[in-house]
Amino acid sequence: MKQNPTNIFKGILLLTIGIVILSGQNGEKIELKAGDPAPTFYLRDLDNADFFLRDYCGEELRQPWKHREKQVIILSFFATWCQPCRQEIPLLHEIKEKYRDENLKIYLIDVGEKKDLVRKFVSQQNYKLPILLDIYSMVSAKKYGVYSLPHLFVIDKNGIIVLNKKGFHDKESFMRKMDSTLHVVLPEYTVTKP
Repeated sequence: MKQNPTNIFKGILLLTIGIVILSGQNGEKIELKAGDPAPTFYLRDLDNADFFLRDYCGEELRQPWKHREKQVIILSFFATWCQPCRQEIPLLHEIKEKYRDENLKIYLIDVGEKKDLVRKFVSQQNYKLPILLDIYSMVSAKKYGVYSLPHLFVIDKNGIIVLNKKGFHDKESFMRKMDSTLHVVLPEYTVTKP
C-alpha cells in the first residue's frame, strides 16, 4: 500500500519539531553509551497494558513476584513512515526466533504516532513483536536521546546498556552485530533450530 508523500512529510516534520522542542528544554542532547544505566520508563502497549522496564531488568525488579527472572531487553524505536525500520523489524523477528529459549525480550517502540495508525500498520506488516507507544516522544527523545530512526538499544539483565545502535545499513552487518552483542549478554545461549 502506497503512502501519501504529503502525510509522510507531515509526519517527519512533526517528529522533528517535537524532538527539537524536547531536546531544547534542557539545552543539551542526551547521548547514552554502552555501560550507562538504561533510563527507566513506563509506556502502554497497543492493548493499553502497562509496561515498566524495571519489571524485566535492573539491579532490583519492580515486582519480583511477577517476573522472577531478569531479562535481556532489546528496544527498537521506529515509526510507520520509516523505511529502514521496515528492513530492521523483520530481522528482529528472526532474532526472537533464534533466541526464543533465552531470557530475551524484544519491544518495538513507536515514536510520536497515534494508536490507530500504529495498529493498522502493524497489522498490515504482520508484526508479532510487542509494540509500545511513545506518543509524545518523551521516552525516545527525553530519556534515550533518539533523534533519528531506527534506533536500537540492547540492555542487559542488570539494566545496563550494552549496545546503542543508530540506523540500519544491511542485514549481514546488523545480524553480525546483534549476534556478537547477544553472545556476550547471553553467555550460555542456545540457538534454537528452525
